[in-house]
This record gives sequence, structure tokens and C-alpha cells, in this order.
Amino acid sequence: MKNCNIHFLPAKAGDCFVLEFSNRECIIIDCGFKSTYKKELRPLLIELQKKGCKVILLIITHTDQDHIEGAIAFLQENGKANNPNIIQVENIWFNGFFNTLLRRSEFMDRVRGLTDIQKREKERVLKEFLLQIPGEEGEISAIQSISFEELCLNNGYSLNTQFTDKVVKRIENKKKQILKHTIHIGACQVIVLSPTEKELDKLADKLNLEMIRNFGVDYSMNQDSQFMKLLELLMELERENMDGNEEIAAMGDCLESWIGTSTMAPVNEINRASIVVEIIYNDLRLLFTGDSDSILWSQYLEKNYHVIKLSHHGTASPNQKLLDSTHGDILMVSSDGGYNKRHPEDEMLAKAILKGNKKLYFNYEIRQKEKLEKLQKAYGFQCFFGKRKIEL
Repeated sequence: MKNCNIHFLPAKAGDCFVLEFSNRECIIIDCGFKSTYKKELRPLLIELQKKGCKVILLIITHTDQDHIEGAIAFLQENGKANNPNIIQVENIWFNGFFNTLLRRSEFMDRVRGLTDIQKREKERVLKEFLLQIPGEEGEISAIQSISFEELCLNNGYSLNTQFTDKVVKRIENKKKQILKHTIHIGACQVIVLSPTEKELDKLADKLNLEMIRNFGVDYSMNQDSQFMKLLELLMELERENMDGNEEIAAMGDCLESWIGTSTMAPVNEINRASIVVEIIYNDLRLLFTGDSDSILWSQYLEKNYHVIKLSHHGTASPNQKLLDSTHGDILMVSSDGGYNKRHPEDEMLAKAILKGNKKLYFNYEIRQKEKLEKLQKAYGFQCFFGKRKIEL
């Protein structure tokens, strides 16, 4: 390994990346589902620990189950930060309900003791939501049993300590000013490109509306763990409702014919609030985008990156501005192992290749594999499927 190994793990419909740098420092970005941790991430972390590695930063980009559920399973097993069972984790970045949304005025004004009637109503709604949202394999998911933030607090992990208000966000709107806020963690430089206060406000507004819809305009709340479960469930249900199925257009025999086939469906507030980071190590420059919309931060991008992780599993709309603004020596797409045949979208793949990106990596085989392999020579690109380690 010259500089870095990127472990690109199969995570069903989710994301899970481990950056293993040559100095034995690691960064984890998202952890997929609970099964991702058990089958893929846990064995890798044990192997890395035996090699003398440590995790200098764990980033959970947003609260979707396919990004955070495996992280909950990991921290539950890893135990106390000062005496870890699996591997040392020095820093965690995550914008959750306690440290991000509930600090806003629309919620702080409502935090108070609940009446007996309100407590019973909370219990009723919680049970109702538990019945509506099963886990990845039918059981109640880990996100519904304990808050990730609660785990961080109880086990002594450093959560968002590099930020004065304990919220991971971009606070400047000019590139030179953003660079002044580069954060040094281990031997890496990390630049936060998104979210801003605006995206977090919109997410809080969505949550507030969901609470009003379920409990009325005069609802009250408290900050116990059960209430956090309820809030997570409300947002998880909203996410599920917004991700409806779309028809897949027929694929032509040339990439140009794939343009215009996407519905260009927008991403929701949860995805738009994803943490987006640029990571610099030695001469490497890496971009990880969560499920965010690149229209929010594309103007701050460099002209070229060694690696770009494309947003939202390769849907076209959130990646449009990114592909217009920058180039990647390697593009990575978290596909879905057959769980959702819309991802990645044909139009995004065509645009990525026609823009001159030459190497595309997918953590699973995708429905377009046969077509792409036939087109590689004519368009001068390469595709790699299911390769779990990318050496840089």
C-alpha cells in the first residue's frame, strides 16, 4: 500500500467505507445495516486492529437506517471508548436529534414534563410506528431500540468535538474561507462542504410538521430515550414514503441514448442534510458525499479528485452538478445488490462516462453490467464490480 486502501464493503442498499491509510490511521464513513457490520465491517475492523490500526474518525453522514444501523451495532459491541472491545475510535461525527435538531427554538420551547395523557399518547404512537417499520430482515431494527447519540454519550466517545456548537456543518460560503476551517485529524485534513445551517433548519421544519401532524399544534416533548426512538421513527417513515418505485427506462445501445431517461427525482430533507467531506492525505484528495444533493456544494469542489464517492447510490439528480463541476480518477457507486433496481440510474452512468471519468467501481454487480462491459472499449472506460479493496 502506497498511501491508502479503500475498503468498499457490500452493504445491501446502504453505504460502508473504511479508509486505511499507510500510517495505520483509519476513517470509517457510514456502516450500512446491522448485517453489514456483522458480516463485513466487524471482521475487517478486527483484522485492522491486529495490524495496529486505529480509527481516527467515524462519520455517519445522516440518519437513514442503511447508513447508521451498522454503526449502532458496532458501538454496542465496541463498548467503552477508553477500553474498546474491537478497535479504538478517537472521534465521531454525526448530526443527530439531540445535538442538532432539538437545540432549535421550535423544539426547545416544547421540552417539558409530559402529562399522563401525553405519555400514554406517546406510547401509543411509538407502538404504532414499531409495527409499521420493520428492520432489514423483518425484525425491529437497531435504530428503533437505542439512539446512536445515547451510545456515544454513555460510552464516552468524542462526538463532534471539533465544532464549537457540536454540529457538523459548513459555516462559510466562500472557498478561501472554507479552507481556513480545514480540520486536522491525525495525518488527515478534513474539509466539511455540507450541510449548512439552512439544510439543518429544513430538516427541523420537516420534523416539526410531522410532530404537529401526529400530536397537534400544542404538542409537548421530553428528551428521554423513548422520545428519541419516536422521533427517529417519524423521520424513517417519512423517508420510506418518499422513496417510491419508479419505472426503469429501456437502455439503448449507446451511452448518448441513456441521457434524459431519469425522472430526476429530488432527494428529501434527510438526505440533503448529509455530511459531505473532502479528505486529504499526503497527495491524495478524496470526496465523500453521503446522499446529499451536489447543487448545495458543487461550487466549492476542486477540479479533480483521486476518488469520488457518488451521491445517493448513483441517482442522477443529486450528482448532476457534481459531474459538471469536477472529475474523478476513480468514481465509486454504492449499488444495492439487487435490492432496488433503480440504483444506479442509466443517465447518471452515461453522464459520468461521457464527462471523461475513466474508472467506475461498484460494490455489487448491477443490472447495466453487461451493457457497460460491451461499451468499455468504444468509450474508453473501465468498470469494476464487487472489488472490496481499492489500492491507491
